[in-house]
Amino acid sequence: MQQDIRQSSSGELARFGFLFIILAAATLLRAYDLDRTSLWYDEAVTWSQSTRSFSEMLSAVAQDNYPPLHNIILWLSIPVSGDSEVALRLPSVLLGVAAVWLTYFAGSFLGGRSAGLLAAALLAVSPFHIWYSTEARMYALLAASGLAFLLSVFKVLEKPSGIRLLALGLSGTLFLYSHVYALLGFAAVGLVCAFYALADLVRTRTVLKSSAVAACLAMSVSLILFVPWLIILAIRIRSVAATDFWIAYPGAEFLKDMAGSMSGSLALFWILAGMALLYVLRRLAGSLLTSGTATMTIRRAAVVCLAYTAGPLVLAYLYSVFMQPILFDRYLIAAWTGLLVLASASANLIVPRVGPAILFVVALLLSYPELKFTLLHKTRPEWRSVVQDYLAVRSSDDRLILYKGFAAPALAYYLREPGAFKAAESIEDLNSPPRLPNDRWLLLVHSGPPEINDALKAFGVDGTDPVAQRFGWGASGLSLFRSDQR
Repeated sequence: MQQDIRQSSSGELARFGFLFIILAAATLLRAYDLDRTSLWYDEAVTWSQSTRSFSEMLSAVAQDNYPPLHNIILWLSIPVSGDSEVALRLPSVLLGVAAVWLTYFAGSFLGGRSAGLLAAALLAVSPFHIWYSTEARMYALLAASGLAFLLSVFKVLEKPSGIRLLALGLSGTLFLYSHVYALLGFAAVGLVCAFYALADLVRTRTVLKSSAVAACLAMSVSLILFVPWLIILAIRIRSVAATDFWIAYPGAEFLKDMAGSMSGSLALFWILAGMALLYVLRRLAGSLLTSGTATMTIRRAAVVCLAYTAGPLVLAYLYSVFMQPILFDRYLIAAWTGLLVLASASANLIVPRVGPAILFVVALLLSYPELKFTLLHKTRPEWRSVVQDYLAVRSSDDRLILYKGFAAPALAYYLREPGAFKAAESIEDLNSPPRLPNDRWLLLVHSGPPEINDALKAFGVDGTDPVAQRFGWGASGLSLFRSDQR
């Protein structure tokens, strides 16, 4: 008896030690060289919005395409930690590590402690998750709040209680306020829970003892609390639908590239997807042979996790095909964590103890090149460098014209001089009055060859060789030109 207790304590201590190592590695991988890259356009927009008054911040976010929770976090943190690149990205680092921790519990629920450790380890070294845990945007928040929501659904399906229902209502609300794609995962899970609630009603003729009904009620509270922002998003969706959106149509090559970018290896994606599906099928098949509350709970949790994982992909793909393209890899970061949870549970179900170790080694080998690239070489538009170039060559009274205006927050973040530049929205703006005598510099951003030629001609630049050029998107990159015309 005492020997069993000692072995159990030893096992718990070993699992705690492994989890501590995983969380420490996750922290190091996300905090490492956090300011290696400049803030890019979207991060700078988040900074611009979050440095205003609270009401102005909410109003600015309402004019965009996402809910305000991440901006609220930064609005609270900036007065304390400042608005350096590291300070702006640190909340995402912490949320990324929190997601690894929550993945452990979700994996443990479905497949035992070994599966939980594997799921946490896979997320800890995921290049996709690491990259978006080092960005001052809402993607790490989306993953962390989504996992809290998923785990809360698991717990309520297992045994509803006041604390668990409160946790589900709160986590569901936070999830919905993290990103618009949370609606897709929330809806997919809600449909599954509603189906099980109906099944319980048919089977027992009562809803009083149905954990699925309890889950639906708690999720309804989350949805009600989200209604005010849902109305705002609905108005914005109509506005976006009236114009062309930047996301490409999700053809076969697009989907292939997306799967590879999320997993770090297309082969790894198919391994994980196959194992996840196998786990769900085995749980469904096993329920036909055995019965009991515990079996039903795990079966339902497996299906819920599948809906959480596949639902956003399927719904976004259908919307993209029939309405307007909205499918993009970083929006699926919450679904990505669900895939890792299912695959990890599968590995421990197929080959207990040994299976998780094998899958982790395979995943690390297949994704290592992408992991190395993400940590050392992957970059964002080099706003910091191009501003340094400009400051080094300008005269004290010179002013900069930025083409195009959508990049103004990024330039404003690094230039930090009110009135030191003007944003031009069109080619006509480059040569239209009032143009001041000291408007000698032109910064071209995200432009194609025809635009570059037209912009240089309109601004009066002789030749096409920039004074400085840094990495950015489009043929122009971030290209700095000087005009001697007065």
